[in-house]
Amino acid sequence: MDAYGHLRVLVSLILGLSITRVLSGLSRRLQEPGKTDRMHAQIVWSMALLLGAVHFWWWEFALRLVETWNFWIYIFALANASLFFLMSTPLYPDHLQDHGDREVFVIRRRHAFFALFAISFAFDLIDTLIKGREHFASLGVWYIVRGRGRDRSVCNENRRQPQAHVARAGLARGERPVDHHALQ
Repeated sequence: MDAYGHLRVLVSLILGLSITRVLSGLSRRLQEPGKTDRMHAQIVWSMALLLGAVHFWWWEFALRLVETWNFWIYIFALANASLFFLMSTPLYPDHLQDHGDREVFVIRRRHAFFALFAISFAFDLIDTLIKGREHFASLGVWYIVRGRGRDRSVCNENRRQPQAHVARAGLARGERPVDHHALQ
């Protein structure tokens, strides 16, 4: 098995853990609607994280273009995938029994989530450059515009208003702006 094939298996396992955690958390919301009915921000960030994980996996296919592999590129790619799992843990923690209000818990842990989210942007840029200048150029100006929108979105996330989180989740992944008043 070549270096890319070996990496692809490990990245799939790590992303699978992230996707499983988010989907399990969303299924708990269905099972316990009384405990989760006000947590719209958690749902939206979960969807953004799922979309991000799938998007990441799709673009990691371009790693097959890397001609020269070394240990640090290998570790970097694994760390990049691990960010998705780490982002899923503040959204759906293992132990929540001590915290009565789940929304309060998620909002209090938002700094960890958004710190990891911001780090993922830097990793994305480095990952794109590892794939080569041609790959970077093929993404066009939209890649830079989307990156600036994501940076701005994360910088403004020090708010406690869940509605603001709902509106920004779409912007962070480069989607069209969402009217957060319509979501209330």
